[in-house]
Amino acid sequence: MEQAGGTGGRVAEPPDRFRLLFVCTGNICRSPFAQFHTRFLLEARLGPRQAARFQVASAGIAAVVGSGMHPLSRAQLTTRRDHPEVAAFRARQLPDRDVTLADLVLAVSRDHRGRVLEDVPQALPKAFTVPEFARLLEAAPPGPLPPDPVARARALVAAALATRGSPAPVTAEEDEVPDPVRGDESDHAAAAEVVDTAVRVFLDRLAPPVPPRPPVPPPRPGPPRLPPGWRFTPRPPPESAGAGPSAPAPDADADADAPLVGSPERRPHPPR
Repeated sequence: MEQAGGTGGRVAEPPDRFRLLFVCTGNICRSPFAQFHTRFLLEARLGPRQAARFQVASAGIAAVVGSGMHPLSRAQLTTRRDHPEVAAFRARQLPDRDVTLADLVLAVSRDHRGRVLEDVPQALPKAFTVPEFARLLEAAPPGPLPPDPVARARALVAAALATRGSPAPVTAEEDEVPDPVRGDESDHAAAAEVVDTAVRVFLDRLAPPVPPRPPVPPPRPGPPRLPPGWRFTPRPPPESAGAGPSAPAPDADADADAPLVGSPERRPHPPR
């Protein structure tokens, strides 16, 4: 779809986008951490231009509306904890419209996913818990994926849906991100680790990390490099000081025919 420009020209819509929505309870710990952590990883993997095609958001089913991120969950963002968007974040209640527009909805537990589906039942094919989505992707059979990142992300959602019901069942506790809101720093770190592990399973298939370049081997010893057309000619070894011209090599056949020293043919005459 296009819209008319101010000068009568045609202005194309922004490129196709992928909408990812994280859902927790108060929208101050788990889901905002997942939102920003995923955003920063996408920028690192895809670059700012392609990462801008991914809209990552979060909301709560019983949000502490208007509150910022819990400081201990915010601390799990390490060097990005003071990013302007993190500092400006405010918790919000989950609107049904966000669920409808999302390409993928990741809830922190089965109960949260159930609450989402109570209000928007048609979201079932795209709603998972955070660990569940990663587990289904790991169990999905390998196959070709589109090169475009947005199309690739949608293909991964379809692959997870096709795998649903195939892996061995797990407990509800294994299918959730633990709630750290009343815990200490270690509880917030544990929740962040569950999110990080699951998100990287998705991103490793969406945009595999670039392997480090092998170290450059040191230059091999040899003659110096010369400009094109030049040729290296080694110098002859210097002659010893005071030496004259080198004598010709002896004739090997003449030596073989010469009599031995002291033989009768070469015995000197005695003095008279």
